[in-house]
Amino acid sequence: MLEENIPRKKLGLFSIFMALFCLITGILAYSFNIYPGGYSIKENSEEVTVIKKNFSKKEKYTFEISEENQIIIFLIKNDVKQLLTMWLVIIFSGSSLLINLVNQLHLKDKNAFYITSILLIILLPLVIYVYIGKLDYIEQLLEI
Repeated sequence: MLEENIPRKKLGLFSIFMALFCLITGILAYSFNIYPGGYSIKENSEEVTVIKKNFSKKEKYTFEISEENQIIIFLIKNDVKQLLTMWLVIIFSGSSLLINLVNQLHLKDKNAFYITSILLIILLPLVIYVYIGKLDYIEQLLEI
């Protein structure tokens, strides 16, 4: 009876660790723009500055607010918001899939385990591809 409780405790600790990881990663990404790409936008009445943070350097792109730049500024602001949202969705859904995978392995539900594993294997490269495409699109907009 004691041996049955030990795996449940480890399973519970894993779930708590993954939930804390998601929470901390989400807070860092949203508050400090710490995510792949790391774009942030600062606005004032005359110009919009897009800041791209990497671990070692910081790049700034400045656009004057005018009729010609209005569409580009809107697209960049919209895509930066989408990029942050995509990152948060990737973290939360990836973690929930891993928690689900571990729970199904623990419950010895082989069919659900295989389906979840296949979903994870298919979705991970697809999501990374879409995320990298969004990063490239933002880079193209900044070069205009």
